[in-house]
Amino acid sequence: MTTREALPSISSLGMDSPIVQSWCERNGYSYLSGERGDIRISAVKSMDARFAYIDETSTVSDEIYELSIQGEPPLCEVRITFAGERGLRYALNAIGRMIKRGMWQDGTHYDYPRFPVRGIIEGFYGQPWSQEQRLKMLGFIARHNMNSYVYGPKDDIYHRERWQDLYDEEAYARLRNAFTETTALGLDFYYSIAPGLSMRYSSEADFAALIRKVEQIHKLGVTDFCLLLDDIPEELQHQEDKDAYSDLVEAHIRLVNRFYAEIMKWNDSIRLIVCPTQYWGKGDERYISQLGSRIHPSIDLFWTGRNICAPEITLSEAAVFTQSTHRKPLYWDNYPVNDVEMTDEMHIGPYRGRDRHLYRFSRGVIANGMEYAESSKIAYATIADYLWNPEKYDPEASWQGALEEIVGQANFADMLQFADNLRYSCLYLTDSPKLAAELTKFNFAYFYGDREQAIDHLEQFFEQMIEAGSRLSKGMENGDLHAELQRWLHKYAAGCALMQECVRYIRSQNPDELEQIRTKYELYRKDLTYVFADVLMSFMNKVLDQYFTNQ
Repeated sequence: MTTREALPSISSLGMDSPIVQSWCERNGYSYLSGERGDIRISAVKSMDARFAYIDETSTVSDEIYELSIQGEPPLCEVRITFAGERGLRYALNAIGRMIKRGMWQDGTHYDYPRFPVRGIIEGFYGQPWSQEQRLKMLGFIARHNMNSYVYGPKDDIYHRERWQDLYDEEAYARLRNAFTETTALGLDFYYSIAPGLSMRYSSEADFAALIRKVEQIHKLGVTDFCLLLDDIPEELQHQEDKDAYSDLVEAHIRLVNRFYAEIMKWNDSIRLIVCPTQYWGKGDERYISQLGSRIHPSIDLFWTGRNICAPEITLSEAAVFTQSTHRKPLYWDNYPVNDVEMTDEMHIGPYRGRDRHLYRFSRGVIANGMEYAESSKIAYATIADYLWNPEKYDPEASWQGALEEIVGQANFADMLQFADNLRYSCLYLTDSPKLAAELTKFNFAYFYGDREQAIDHLEQFFEQMIEAGSRLSKGMENGDLHAELQRWLHKYAAGCALMQECVRYIRSQNPDELEQIRTKYELYRKDLTYVFADVLMSFMNKVLDQYFTNQ
């Protein structure tokens, strides 16, 4: 089988060769004309129902594909059957995964996604991604069979603070470039605008400014929009609005319906998503129920679940929202985002806590990222796996695959050791499972087994942790990821060294060493960077309380 270092060449026979050629160029494969490639692809478009309709979700889809594979590179024939362009793209992605994972599979493979909307939103507070990071991210999510990118950085001044103002030439060019790349990758580009902080809902001038601004974006060719009314006061602020509307939801119903009617005049294929002011909860509260029952049924509503950052999202919660708002929720999932009070955390653990049948009562998931673009890809890869087929999704297997892909084979084992101590998030309210297990075993062996052997074993474990961190700190194949993780690598190294000193004290029982550890621990705690969570703290408290004694 072809190695990871020597990718096979690919040739295309028949129709749709431009898509195959473009995919090859973007993914590092040599594209050859005729029948000269190691993998010879024939792409066949089918109007058969099985390539256009998904029974589980009762939806028409252009994302279904079938691969028929005979042989292995360099003598391999692949027949792709599809109905829509996305189906062809996902079939090519499947071929790429088989090649890079060394798991080439002869035979016929029929596949399709369960969630119709699968994507990400650049919607965090903090420094927006650079244009280079943004374009790389688009390629990444396209390779992982996502289909939507939502542009909405809170700190883009034209998005929220100066929503009335048209984009200047430079910023407008960046948006054009991002939209062009998104379209070339077969993704949907959603432009978001957030006027709620200052908009006077009763003002004709403000409404005209909103339409003028969105029309500027529409002229790029954009037909998908988000109207964000989140993170604003829950009551009307302007006297003229209080005079015109009974409450905030009445103003929002009027704004949303009028906005939708206006933009639909430009193009009847336009789509709109609204983020309501109340975007989390049980799903049957007055505001969201009233809004959902009175806005146009074709408008999607963003929803985060029972919490802003939801530990879990269940099928029953989605059903309540659907019944109350007369539409399925489109989840704005606040993971892996780490803005506001979460800035000391690094969210690179796997996606979890979402019902395996959620697709039956949901439009899909749009995941909010961190300002750390490269680090966000780790969680995004697992989210993509879940969204494609949640019933077969394995969080740990997906996570290890994501780490290997993004970190690189040379750093994979060390990264796995390090990243296990950065799992804490709204999805995983503890941390360091491997470390916790080792400390539990040590505690038992120290008091009920061979004490010296227990100390030796724990010391070796900490040495392995330190060595892994040291190698990562010196550099990674992925330089961008290495730069983003510096703060957490430093805290990890300090914590490992501290725990290693604790083991030495447990062995020696020297009171001077204990006082040195106490001083270092106080300094360690001043750095709020979140690594190890309560696992290290629990162990340190036992050591400092002289729990491990020779008596």
